[in-house]
Amino acid sequence: MSKSESSVKTGIFWTIAIGLILLTWGTVCLVFWVGFGNPTIPGTPWLMLPGGIMIIAGISNIITYRYNREKLLGALKSYERVSITQLSSELGMKEKEVKEVIVDLRSEGKLKASFDPESGDVFVLDVKGQPPIAVVPVSSSGLPEHEEAIKKTYKQIPEQGFCPYCGSMFKPGDKFCNNCGASIE
Repeated sequence: MSKSESSVKTGIFWTIAIGLILLTWGTVCLVFWVGFGNPTIPGTPWLMLPGGIMIIAGISNIITYRYNREKLLGALKSYERVSITQLSSELGMKEKEVKEVIVDLRSEGKLKASFDPESGDVFVLDVKGQPPIAVVPVSSSGLPEHEEAIKKTYKQIPEQGFCPYCGSMFKPGDKFCNNCGASIE
């Protein structure tokens, strides 16, 4: 399953919220410890340490998540077709993370792309409303060659199966889902 931006934000929110609770309770314990000499409430000032770590981790996750999304969009601007493996090694991300971010960006409308059912490569049509910078070989119909090939492939779908990960239809013989890029063999 893809991690949507809202689920990532929810996880980060709870990490920071629990960190704030621990930091606050540790501070209250410290005030009672220093002010009254003998703490009369349960807890310890040491709760401030994991609370602070959780807050820092939550903020770090926000920064990393946003950075990876922008880094992927920037890389896809220069490709019309690229393999997940190449993107993964170029960006220093796991292949699964790259696929999840691509699916998430597509659902937000920031990316128009699809996965090649045979190879699992990514076909990039536009990034944030702009076509990729790469030179596109154009077919006689005026469409880019890869779009023409996709059109021909999907005109003749005899029997269709469904991706076990996202539920999209695929034709027999496809090795990768056209929607989420998952291996369907």
